[in-house]
Amino acid sequence: MMSEFVHGNCPHCGNALQIPADLEEFACLYCGKRCRTEVMLALNVADTDQYTKEREYLNERLVKAVVNYPDYHKKITKKDFFRAFETYEADNAKILEHLDVCARLDPDGKEKCIEKICTELLDHVDAHLMGDVRWAKKSKREQLLFETRVVLAIFLTPLVRKRKLETAELFREELNRQWRKRYPTHKWTPGDYEVLAGGFRKRKLCFITTATCLHEGKSDTCDELQAFRAFRDGYLTAHDGAADIERYYDIAPSIVTCIDFCDDSKAAYEEIRTKWLNPCSLALQENRLEDCRMIYTNMVNTLQKKYLQ
Repeated sequence: MMSEFVHGNCPHCGNALQIPADLEEFACLYCGKRCRTEVMLALNVADTDQYTKEREYLNERLVKAVVNYPDYHKKITKKDFFRAFETYEADNAKILEHLDVCARLDPDGKEKCIEKICTELLDHVDAHLMGDVRWAKKSKREQLLFETRVVLAIFLTPLVRKRKLETAELFREELNRQWRKRYPTHKWTPGDYEVLAGGFRKRKLCFITTATCLHEGKSDTCDELQAFRAFRDGYLTAHDGAADIERYYDIAPSIVTCIDFCDDSKAAYEEIRTKWLNPCSLALQENRLEDCRMIYTNMVNTLQKKYLQ
């Protein structure tokens, strides 16, 4: 007759064990330390109770880290980003620590735990979005989804990595995977705080042009970028363009951040290339400098309206 087994985790090393039910005491197969079966089972019950509490805590609070920041798409500027991220971190850092606790306690393992947490989180986000009055109208719905992507890409996933959580990469990848499955035409990329912060600290760069060229595999010193920089420092500066240049430096990092993390960057850069940069480059080559200025200004205004307003 086959023995019945009980299951639990070693109180010393934490590894999962399967022990014959009639054994009062056993030696762990992994660490070799001895333990009474009743102690292991009592701890297992305690862990199960704590795990249930941790899941309930995250189920209630984690969604707030997404839906409580409806205006944060307006914060991705050099002026506001750092203060906004500091506030977001102060609000949510302790909540996110429970991801690691929950993953350690889940009897199904940390991968399955993070999968379940992401599913529950996005279920709550879905319910919140569909309950918003803007959801009924397509144009408003697009804006609502964009605002949500900004929080996920620019605040939540960067904070998870910045806090150095054990489950950081699992959570970032799984959340993004599940979102893309639900909203395949509303892509975003998990952000990194240091990368984002570095982008807002840069000065005197042709941000959008540089980002497009680098996306295409060109070097930062390619002929096209050198031509645009010469146009900026020469013709534009000499023809009352100082205010335009300053305005561009203020908003361009935000536009590039949105393209890189909150949109389908491949499609966005392809459109920028075809619609604006190719005509602009041709105008430079043919010495139609005012035409180049008008095309570039139109590009900046259009992208500002799309991503920042």
